[in-house]
Formats: sequence, structure tokens, C-alpha cells
Amino acid sequence: MIFLDTGFLFALFVKGDKQHEQVSKIFEEYEDRRLADVFLTTNYIASETVTLLKTKGHPDPQARHALAVSVGQQLLSGTLGQLHRVTEEEEAAALKYLEKHEDQTYSFVDCVRFVVMEKRGIREAFSVDKHFTHRFTAIPGPLPK
Repeated sequence: MIFLDTGFLFALFVKGDKQHEQVSKIFEEYEDRRLADVFLTTNYIASETVTLLKTKGHPDPQARHALAVSVGQQLLSGTLGQLHRVTEEEEAAALKYLEKHEDQTYSFVDCVRFVVMEKRGIREAFSVDKHFTHRFTAIPGPLPK
């Protein structure tokens, strides 16, 4: 199972994103498979992705809106992978994780991802986020500075 992260999904659907081409090539390798057997994401990632697509990525507000709705439908229906709905216990564990890592710039959503990935035994994420690289394998990972 591979975790799908917000930045990867954004880059996949926004042609103007600097990682779009790289992310698209990675994702194409899985097009002939049932995505729910390969990928998992959370309702938090679905929310974050839809919000990001609605507010950024395309100069035309109507195009942004349409893309956000379309991707939201795919995420919530499980078309892009399994949708894990975060439990109250996972939220509490994520908050403890956040509290414990004061020295990091993790968001609460980052901490929820880490908790869910650990719980599900997932070690690999399709992500462009630098925060994944400390404990997990991030593909393709962040762009070099």
C-alpha cells in the first residue's frame, strides 16, 4: 500500500505545477491497476487537496472549481485509492505526536498522516513533502533547493 499525499495529488492534477510531469509519469505506472488495491489516503488529505485545488493552480476560477469538485468526487468515491476516515483515537494520537515534536514544522494533518501510516504499516508515500523523508520513503520527494 502506498500513501497518497496532498502535494502529490495537487501536482498530478495541475499541469502548471513544477512537479506535474514527474508526478504524472510515476502515477501512470499504476493506471492499469485497481487503484484502491494500491493507494490509501485520508479524508484529511481529501479535504486539503480539494481546498488547495479550489484556491490555486489554474488562473480561471471556474476551472479551479470544476477540478476541485472532480478530484473531490474521485477521492471520496475511492476511485483514486482507499479513503481512510480518521478516527477520534487517531486524531488524539496525532495531537500527541504534534506536541512531542515541538522542534519540527509539522502541521496537524502531517501528524495525522504519520499516525495512519504507522497504524496501517505503510512505509512509502507518493509525496513531494519534505516532512515524509524523516521516517518514510517519499516519491518523488521534495525538489532540491
